[in-house]
Amino acid sequence: MAKVNDGLTYGLDQFKFNNQVLGYISEEGLAWGGDKPEKVKINAAQVKAGPVKIITKNGGTNVITFKLIQLDGPHCEAVMGGKTEANGTYTPPAAITLEGAAEIVCSSGHTIRISKGNLSAKLSGNINGSEVLAIDCELEIMAAAGGGAGYTIVPPTDSSAGA
Repeated sequence: MAKVNDGLTYGLDQFKFNNQVLGYISEEGLAWGGDKPEKVKINAAQVKAGPVKIITKNGGTNVITFKLIQLDGPHCEAVMGGKTEANGTYTPPAAITLEGAAEIVCSSGHTIRISKGNLSAKLSGNINGSEVLAIDCELEIMAAAGGGAGYTIVPPTDSSAGA
């Protein structure tokens, strides 16, 4: 069945970083946040109603956080670097920061493409009978080489169009 672009983006089908599909992500999915743009308000003594000019100091940040819960060697390497031995033993590096492109495929048919992001990761969580150990991941979207937001949202394509 063809996906229709109704403007609603939802559901995580797949998350790739550096062209590698990441493993299972906790049911909370991906949380998109970051800092709001910073602005400087220029006020004048002669104008009491508000600022005479507003200057954008910076455009803010876009940060995606998630918990990777499938902690086999290849998935750990994908978000933390390090090395997996032939027997499956994983050893993380001392510093855990990676850079690369990312792609989020949504159940709605949308795809979010991130041209460059900085991924940091840290082992966290509980080891007990009701939770699993996870890797807390944070992907900060970096400036695009040609300017712009550093990401694009591609709508679903209607494969039945023109048929």
